[in-house]
Amino acid sequence: MGGTFAKHAARRSEPLPRRLRKAFTELGPTYVKVGQVIASSPGLFPETWTAEFASLRDRVPPFPGAEARRMIEEDLGRPLRSAFAHFDDTPIAAASIGQVHPATLLDGRRVVVKVQRPGLEAQVRNDLRALLLVCEVLERIPQAAIGSPRALAEDFARTLHEEMDFRLEADNMDRMRSILDREGITDARVPEVHWDLVGKRVLTMERIDGFRFSDVEGMKAAGIDTERLLRMGVQTVVEGVLVHGFFHGDLHAGNIAVLEDGTFVLFDFGIVGRLTESVRGRLAQYLIASTTNDFEAMIHALKAFGSIPEGTDIPAMAADLQEMYEPFLQNGIVVAQLGEMMQTMIRSMVKYRVRIPRELVLLSKQMLYLEGAAHALAPDVDLLEEQTIIYDALFSKYPELAMQIATAMQRGQEMTAAVDSKGA
Repeated sequence: MGGTFAKHAARRSEPLPRRLRKAFTELGPTYVKVGQVIASSPGLFPETWTAEFASLRDRVPPFPGAEARRMIEEDLGRPLRSAFAHFDDTPIAAASIGQVHPATLLDGRRVVVKVQRPGLEAQVRNDLRALLLVCEVLERIPQAAIGSPRALAEDFARTLHEEMDFRLEADNMDRMRSILDREGITDARVPEVHWDLVGKRVLTMERIDGFRFSDVEGMKAAGIDTERLLRMGVQTVVEGVLVHGFFHGDLHAGNIAVLEDGTFVLFDFGIVGRLTESVRGRLAQYLIASTTNDFEAMIHALKAFGSIPEGTDIPAMAADLQEMYEPFLQNGIVVAQLGEMMQTMIRSMVKYRVRIPRELVLLSKQMLYLEGAAHALAPDVDLLEEQTIIYDALFSKYPELAMQIATAMQRGQEMTAAVDSKGA
């Protein structure tokens, strides 16, 4: 009793992010996953928070190797020795959903085996009930409501259930690999899946070792162009949104590796963005409008999502946004300004009672991670200018894309005008 009291008293003297990170670790996988979202969202959360929660990405306490062996044999319906010449009981990474063990196939190929945590489904089910209740409360707070916490929690629950079926992740990996192959992209890779060793709770894939995306010093020492890596990351997301309607939804340093020749490797496809053609058009409209500082077009794009309250004076809102953003636009938006710029955006959203669409939140989270990574990769890069260059390259590669986006933007403006005239 006295020891427990002393433990909690000591914690009260620690910074809030550290207390929450420790609490999330103890509460279980769902809360660890929330902590990982915080860690991979620089710009949405203060740097002290993202740095503290970073340890939840791959330093979650592992479960015993014997349990991993048992689950593999149960899921695959065969003895471990019939699939692997060697299986290491010590994981090389442990996270909220599962952990990753190095292994060798019978033919000598090196692989990694992702194994789900025991008893995960029941614990997640209970955790999500509590999380949804918390989000109902957040809906009543204007600053929190702009991010649509209830919708995000529901989406979080859906994606978490998808993450717990490793067969879906394997499908996502194959889909991304097919996109890379079809488009002739050779400077990005996704590990090959070994489908005969995949189950709902087990995923076996090619082992690819490289520099962590955060090891900037190591990459530079190897002669890797880190500015190019930043451009590749941004282009991967933008092209996925605008062209393929499919993109990695959980970018962070633990999910990206870089080979010595500069090849960009993506791991962990448990969370992906899947976009219908209409949603893709709206996001394209928003992305291009934000890059070209067309504030009225940005608002029209948000209105097409149903995010702008009826009766909003769009020209007045556009003028307000321009005035608030003007200080950032004079000399180009560099990385050091991102936190302040995000706070400016949130103030403007609260003022006009805007609710950010969940598709845009997911996309923004990936872009914000890359923009945060630019602190180390390319701190002096003008991010808006880089995105403009990427759009020009995409329009050159996909000539039909410019026409599709123009059509989507025109359709969105017509729909907005029709809703406005009906309301009047």
